[in-house]
Amino acid sequence: MHSPQPWVLGASAAVGALGSAFSLLATGVLQGNSAGGAASGPVTPMVTHQLPAIPDHFTGRWELVKHIRRQVLGPGLPDRWRRHLGRRGAGRRGRLRMVLLWGRGGVGKTALAVRLGHELAHDFPDGQIYVDLRGASGTTPRAPADVLTVLLRDLGVDPSAIPEDLDDRTRLFRSRTAGLRLLIVLDNALDEAQIRPLLPGTSTSLVIVTSRPRLSGLEGGTSFELTALEHAQAVELLGKLAGFDRVAAEPTAASQIVHACGLLPLAVRIAGARLAGRPGWPLENFALRLVSQHRRLGELRAGGLDVRASIAVGYHAQPAANQRAFLLLALCDAPAFSVLPLQAAMDCTRTRAEECMDELAAAQMLEWLGNNAAGESVYRYHDLVRDYAVELLTAEGLGREAHRAELGRIVGHCLHLADSAERRIAPGSHRPSAGFPRWSPPPEDGDAVTEPDALRQLAAEYEFLLCVVREALDAGMTAAASELASLLAAYQDTRALWSDWEQTQHAVLEACRAGGDEWGAGVSLRDLAVLRRLQGRLSEAEQHGLDALAIFERCGEPADTADCLSNLGWLYRVRGERDRAHTYLTRALDVADACGIPRTRGWVLQMRADLEIDAGNLDAALTLLNQSRETFDGIADSRGLGWTLRIMGDVYRQQEQYDRALAQYEAAVDLLRAHGDRRGIARIVDAIGALHQSMGQAQAAVRHYEDSLAAFRQLGDLQWQAYTLDALADLYAGAGETERAESCRTEAGAVLAGLADGMARAQPARRL
Repeated sequence: MHSPQPWVLGASAAVGALGSAFSLLATGVLQGNSAGGAASGPVTPMVTHQLPAIPDHFTGRWELVKHIRRQVLGPGLPDRWRRHLGRRGAGRRGRLRMVLLWGRGGVGKTALAVRLGHELAHDFPDGQIYVDLRGASGTTPRAPADVLTVLLRDLGVDPSAIPEDLDDRTRLFRSRTAGLRLLIVLDNALDEAQIRPLLPGTSTSLVIVTSRPRLSGLEGGTSFELTALEHAQAVELLGKLAGFDRVAAEPTAASQIVHACGLLPLAVRIAGARLAGRPGWPLENFALRLVSQHRRLGELRAGGLDVRASIAVGYHAQPAANQRAFLLLALCDAPAFSVLPLQAAMDCTRTRAEECMDELAAAQMLEWLGNNAAGESVYRYHDLVRDYAVELLTAEGLGREAHRAELGRIVGHCLHLADSAERRIAPGSHRPSAGFPRWSPPPEDGDAVTEPDALRQLAAEYEFLLCVVREALDAGMTAAASELASLLAAYQDTRALWSDWEQTQHAVLEACRAGGDEWGAGVSLRDLAVLRRLQGRLSEAEQHGLDALAIFERCGEPADTADCLSNLGWLYRVRGERDRAHTYLTRALDVADACGIPRTRGWVLQMRADLEIDAGNLDAALTLLNQSRETFDGIADSRGLGWTLRIMGDVYRQQEQYDRALAQYEAAVDLLRAHGDRRGIARIVDAIGALHQSMGQAQAAVRHYEDSLAAFRQLGDLQWQAYTLDALADLYAGAGETERAESCRTEAGAVLAGLADGMARAQPARRL
């Protein structure tokens, strides 16, 4: 991700529409040829000071001011030497002679430029010049030729001697400024073409340029990106305007206000000004007014300062295609996004979508955050810019409904991605026919674009896909949301993302029930049943599983019941109900074989092997596990194979074939690590602890148990926390550490008490 330079600290709000002092003043009078030729004698300028006043509430840029000052004046050059060096010192080689300050509107570029100008004024005694180029003012940018006319008049050139041609004016300007020590502030530049004719030809002057885009095409300049304020600086700025005592009296509300302002200096300045004008207003009340996304921009307006107007300048400067892209990206309330959703929404080539996003980022309408795990560029809106985009999207009764086709393509893209990844995570699963149309990108012109790795892409886009589930539900696309949520469950299971899994499925289940989508409700209940079983909430898992099974038996296909049956069988085995477990697992295996669902077959064979291990039938368990291994090998399901090898290790451990057991565990870890399966790896670490315990290696056993316990706590796996605590208690008791043993038993009891009532009868064997 992009990391700002250490001096990018934030500042007070921009000075605002300061205007050009040149349009009113003609104070730089030079002696010489009034016709614009070479001076006939020494040029002695009348010093002009055109910088606007220093902003009263300048905040947070001091490190950057110091850094630029060192760059301009040169390292280690005392003031007394600099005064004696005169003109020769001012042109000393290696010093900075053009400072480019760039960043989004309202971030404080003008304020910093003016502050720098005043800090450096005495080092440029021949004059300080300020020009507002109006490149980001919402009005017509000033033409270089018009600006040069004013500059040349101020330099003493007779108006009748100013050439018509732009190149001639530029040469005359450079001739007139040669050798002078001038400080020139060119504020609100549009682009490089506007700036180039206005640059002096020698290095004795300093030029400070501000712009929204980065003007990387200007040679010889050093760029400094200005970003939002740090939190403490934003609060300080608010205090300077609203009163430090008020801010100190309500620190929580002050923090909420500056965060609602997105830490943008202009917005904080406006908030402070509004509070200053209402000394009786509690900060908490104003913070509440800023909470609403649809109201916030209206609140951030005071006098001639307006956040909405500042953002609108950038938006209206964009071509129509970029304006459309800017709005479509707001269809999903995601914290960040790659180019892929925009490509789907616009139904265009990747190249075209990348061009739009790059141009929006260059114009400071988007922020580039760096590259994600898949190597894709990632962008975000600033919070207030998002507010503006949502405003436009919902203006005049428009919004998501008016853009349903575009949102549908985004959903279709996410389904295509999740479907491709799920086939990698869980090959050989039962997959109902796709209900919602997938979106695939159109072919690119020229060289073909390599299809990204689906698993890596899903990991990189996961947060965005969660947002799309919510947006699809809000848009009434319940079936699509249900399908996407179910496809994500395999990834959430692998990565133990239980909180996301629960929240997503509950939202989908509620929507399906409200909309009368019984089959969709069954899918959510089935997936929630698996989650509840993993969490150890067995009563809920049983109820969800039975409800889902009843729905599928009533309105689904036989294949839909397979995973419900297998999960119920596993649940009953965990609860120690061997006969019921055997019944449901047998039914699941019959359905899997009849309907051709090899993945379910592989997992059921694992569970059947568990039952045999519980009964002490180790040879029978190995036979079932070998069948499971062959099944997973046949569909290239390396994760399923990893879990099978783990259980084979348990069998060898009980047979006291410790070397073979360890070899199985190590092979299983390698397979599960490739999938990022933290839960599976934690189980294996725990099993290795049991292996050391069986071998009488107590210290090694404790070390592995403690490692696995830490992992189970991080995962929120209460069931296995309890099992591991019991094992540690036994080891501590055997070592005579009575207090530690009792502490572990007490904690294990508390953990089990926090689970559903079904855990009271859970199978105590450590092999679960």
